[in-house]
Amino acid sequence: MEVDGEGAQQGWAPAAAAPEQWRGAVEAALPGTPAGAAWAHVASFFSAHRYLPGIDVCERVTGASSEEEEEEDDGGRLLITPGCVRQVASSAAGLWAREQLLEADHGARRLRYAVVDSNMGFGRYVATLRVLDLDGGEGGCMISWAFECDAVKAEGWSEAALVARLGASVKGMAERVQQLAAVAQ
Repeated sequence: MEVDGEGAQQGWAPAAAAPEQWRGAVEAALPGTPAGAAWAHVASFFSAHRYLPGIDVCERVTGASSEEEEEEDDGGRLLITPGCVRQVASSAAGLWAREQLLEADHGARRLRYAVVDSNMGFGRYVATLRVLDLDGGEGGCMISWAFECDAVKAEGWSEAALVARLGASVKGMAERVQQLAAVAQ
């Protein structure tokens, strides 16, 4: 360690405390809905407004396909690749977030995304959405929403409040996906 001409120590800074971490997972069953039918909706990264209660805006900010063109799959959904960003919002609540896709594994029926900006007080937030078979696929499927994040510092937030909000969201998502899948059959 160096000492300057006035006797002050140079090159030392107190270690920053690691932020408190929150982790959790919520899930909801979709009895009678095949996992593939549910996945077709959950995997549609730019269509969260169709299946996520409270979200009425979901827009592509950047990326769609590896060529940055708006290519569609056979179901009319935009093809997605990791790195693409969407903006979701609840107009009624005045809340918004920009979310970047980190992983889209169609074989495992799993999406991972991170909140990269929001007006809700989130720092680091990473979520994993999965669609899992129930009873070998005979009993329908289940949507699982796991998260890990830095503790939210905004007023009214706690780890329990976040888990409760996500629990209500995944339940509403399951109901909407089940309805959409039934209409598609």
